[in-house]
Amino acid sequence: MLFVIIFIITIISIFYIFQNIKYRNYLQNKSGKLKSPQLLFVILAIFIFFLSSSIYYKIGNPFINMEKLNASKLKLIQSENKKNSMFFKDLKKFNELLSKSKTDPKDLNILLNLASTASKINKTEVEISSLKKILSIKSTPKLKSLLAQAMVKKADGQVTSKAQNLINQALIEDPFDPGANFLNGLAQSQIGNEEEAFKIWVDLYKITKNTDTWKNDLEVNIRSAAKNLGISNKVLENKFKTNLDYKNSITQDILNSTEENQKIKIDQMVAQLADRLTKSKQDLDGWLKLFRSYKVLNNREKALDAIKVAIEISPDNIALKQMLLKELLPPSVKPNFTSEVKNIIAEILILDSTNIDALFFQGLNAFTEGNNKLATRSWNKLLSKLPKNSPMRLELSKKLQSIEGKN
Repeated sequence: MLFVIIFIITIISIFYIFQNIKYRNYLQNKSGKLKSPQLLFVILAIFIFFLSSSIYYKIGNPFINMEKLNASKLKLIQSENKKNSMFFKDLKKFNELLSKSKTDPKDLNILLNLASTASKINKTEVEISSLKKILSIKSTPKLKSLLAQAMVKKADGQVTSKAQNLINQALIEDPFDPGANFLNGLAQSQIGNEEEAFKIWVDLYKITKNTDTWKNDLEVNIRSAAKNLGISNKVLENKFKTNLDYKNSITQDILNSTEENQKIKIDQMVAQLADRLTKSKQDLDGWLKLFRSYKVLNNREKALDAIKVAIEISPDNIALKQMLLKELLPPSVKPNFTSEVKNIIAEILILDSTNIDALFFQGLNAFTEGNNKLATRSWNKLLSKLPKNSPMRLELSKKLQSIEGKN
């Protein structure tokens, strides 16, 4: 409407001016110099028309619908009020959980809820300390991944060496952990290895569901890496296609088969992986996958063989040695300290003299053999690494007291 009004006013102005100067000689010479103010006015009117039209084209209709504006403003206010309400609710919950954690510092549910709530209200220090306490009681790849994420958040998005160590451990124990994979890609990107970052993120995207909270951030990172690598949008869109195709005949066969047939098919797939690895013995990821596959199939002996090969490939990898140590000393069975177990404990302590698992088992082995001096030294060193009132600390304190009572 405004565009039409501008156009009509301009045309009327031009027509009026031309009618008034029609019979006048407004050019005083043939050089093209303008002497008539009327001609200047015509040119100015045309200029204003095009300028006004351009502005209108750029900014659109300046007449704002006030009802829509007020509705949007109200919606924004309601959204802010909701956020503030949630924040104060989480803050109240945080203070309650913090108080409970001081009363009962070894309650895993309280610590987990405290870490989760602390994350929501950006109390990163408390989140990190809570996750560390949980890890001292119960170690899982998911917890290591969460702790690494908190550390990265504290470092303003930078993957620190401590976070990278946790990421590596989590991926060894669970190569499909989404948080660890996301951060692993980020770490590669930050050291300039965009190609590896792109590969990691695309592989993660293939197993990501639409409901997963990290999906949007993952897409942004993939697009950024693709841009840096010069990958076209067409190629990129193909990468965004999901990897799991339920219409695929192999997938459908496994899903529709009986439990017995499923096990047979899985056994066949594991056998194929094992056969492939005999031809590529340096494939660390492959041997770790084989180790986990045998664990799922409850084939302990073959699982041990697979993890031992992985250690041969990466002999300085502490996390691999810890995995083997835990396999050889399962918590449900009375520990059997063979020469192999003792060697693994010694190797871990050479690489990391404060390793919790190795110090614990070194002390336990010494205690069972009556070497109270070594047991005391190992466990006292371990106590300095454990949080106060952790179950392991309390148990070790009792054992140390019993040793002192004998002396």
